[in-house]
Amino acid sequence: MAGPQELLPRWLMDHHVDEAPTSPERIRLSGWDDGFTPSGCNGRPGKIVRDFPRDHPGAFATVDGAVSERTADLLYASAVKATVWGVYVPVSELQFENALEASELNQDETEDPAAYRHALARRTVQEFLVQKDAGQCITKSDWERTHGVAVWVIASDCDDETEYHLDYAEQVRYETNVIFPPIYGATLHVSPLHNEVNDKGAATNQVRETSSFEGGGFHVNLTGLPHYDKYGYKTRKQSHRLTTDELETLSRSEPGWKHVAYKYRRGILCDGEFPHFSGRVLSLPSSLADTKSNLPVKRVVVGFNLFPSEIGACVAKFPEHSGAFNRYVKLSQAAVKQTKLLSTTSNKGGWTLKSVRANPKQAAFLLLLARKVRENQQKAAAESSTSKA
Repeated sequence: MAGPQELLPRWLMDHHVDEAPTSPERIRLSGWDDGFTPSGCNGRPGKIVRDFPRDHPGAFATVDGAVSERTADLLYASAVKATVWGVYVPVSELQFENALEASELNQDETEDPAAYRHALARRTVQEFLVQKDAGQCITKSDWERTHGVAVWVIASDCDDETEYHLDYAEQVRYETNVIFPPIYGATLHVSPLHNEVNDKGAATNQVRETSSFEGGGFHVNLTGLPHYDKYGYKTRKQSHRLTTDELETLSRSEPGWKHVAYKYRRGILCDGEFPHFSGRVLSLPSSLADTKSNLPVKRVVVGFNLFPSEIGACVAKFPEHSGAFNRYVKLSQAAVKQTKLLSTTSNKGGWTLKSVRANPKQAAFLLLLARKVRENQQKAAAESSTSKA
């Protein structure tokens, strides 16, 4: 079964060596240091793919009523039960005309969670990014550049937040230390909540009454990569790392920031090179205004990243927040840790090739570690194939 290394082009995997193949013409690969080096990249220097072709660079659009109430409610119910999940929707599965209802959504999610979530994600992309046209930002040419859409849901409680960051293909960076931002990124609010008191339409959105809460707004800096270069990974390049509360206060006076309040069925679409964060959830109501729901109250956000063909196959197999991605990273981190341990003990006269050959327990451990890595990759590949079937 192919792992991430086999799914990525050689110009990307071998970017750190002199004899690396030349990258495609539309790829602008530059050196980059955001203050973070992933454990799985074997110390490769940081780089970034920037200025990838898109028809609306600098795009920023807010779309109210971005999805139907039924889609929003299905997403909310799924998210509060699972807390987090992630899938990948290839462009080949989207219908740009006469979209049909997915039969999987007529079943209970527990019968086949992977198929249900994939169908729900596909329906959401269809409604928000295709039919609504995301504020007329994503063109036909943009879709032709796109291999697929990574989709994830996150349910938040009080005091939860999302730190300042730049979206990028997580698995790609983990393997290569190359930041590859999406063509466009998007966010969708699906909890029947609002936090903008001046929004006259917030409390009554069509036929759905929504409840008020505090915090949890979306904050994006339209300066783009220059701002991320200044602040770095989770603000590591500042003299001291800023808390989300501190950054939210700073964003009220610093140029380039846009603030978007949370609102049921509101979608936000941005250029993929814009750094952003979600403010801390300060309070949540004890119950939803819709008394028919017995679900707990959470602030649910759905995220979307449009990735191109250069890395689409890798992201498709290991989408962020998916079980396949989480298992692979955890096992890889364990392997890196054990490799460092073996190196350290070897330098101290401990584990060596000679000692492993002479010690059945050491040899058995190494075989077990290799088998676990192989089994995890095979399981991830099988799950990916099943979810697409």
